[in-house]
Amino acid sequence: MVRIIGIGDAKMDKNITDMIAYPGGQAMNIAVNAKLQGAQAGFIGCIGDDVLGQHLAKTLDELGVDRSHSHIVHADNAATKYQVIDGERVWGGTNPRPISPLQMAIRFMLPFYGLSEEDMAYIKTFDAAHLCNTAHMDEYLPQLKAAGMVLSYDYSNDHLKPGFMENVAPYVDISLFSASKMTETQMMEGLVKAHTLGTRIAIATKGDEGATLYDGNRFYTQKPDLCDAVDTMGAGDAFISAFLVDFVGSQGLQARTEQQREEKIRHALAYASSWAAKACMTPGAFGHGCKIDKED
Repeated sequence: MVRIIGIGDAKMDKNITDMIAYPGGQAMNIAVNAKLQGAQAGFIGCIGDDVLGQHLAKTLDELGVDRSHSHIVHADNAATKYQVIDGERVWGGTNPRPISPLQMAIRFMLPFYGLSEEDMAYIKTFDAAHLCNTAHMDEYLPQLKAAGMVLSYDYSNDHLKPGFMENVAPYVDISLFSASKMTETQMMEGLVKAHTLGTRIAIATKGDEGATLYDGNRFYTQKPDLCDAVDTMGAGDAFISAFLVDFVGSQGLQARTEQQREEKIRHALAYASSWAAKACMTPGAFGHGCKIDKED
């Protein structure tokens, strides 16, 4: 059974449309989706001790995602606001107040705690570890690379920042980034650049236009599965998690021939698209919401 760990953010997504807050955050979404697919899953991050943080921690426990190396912080849990309009997630709520400084602070607590020797020994028991730009743990990439598991990283849009990809891609096996602000040519060039820098598999996602993958030999495209979306929150994370579960689980990076690798890539992309579509049929990233009384 493949083992996947998410390292980084855990937050609550407040759906202002129906006043329900759902557990989320990319690193946690990766771990939870892996668990829902039958994988063994772990999560390392920082969780607040307020009501929302308690609900998030309880959800992880109920789902069987190991959080034994996470930290409970005496602060409000990180939270974001969104609305659902015609099934689509739209960031932001009706309250114009800025995010609480306490909620911003907890997002930087994991790099403050860092990764101990015990944490690293624990991480090494997994087949794949996933981080993203909002984890603020890039300084640990060389150490994680040396640990030997498959390492994936989601840049979001930070790959567009000068020097960012150069500092990340050499250490990760699977690079993922958003191409929503890129032309087709720019996207292709970005994928090739990531691979040239050392990434073995580079994937660009472009919302409802699907995903494009480059493995150094050819480009693969995957159109999204059609569905009557209830809530698209977390669909991209579901896609990433499913790709990791299928591709890493089938030892795609160890494929001996180009044909074997192509078969594993195509299968993983199709499976990931199907799983992401299922995620769109569930409120929040993966359900498990709790009522909130007001938009605070």
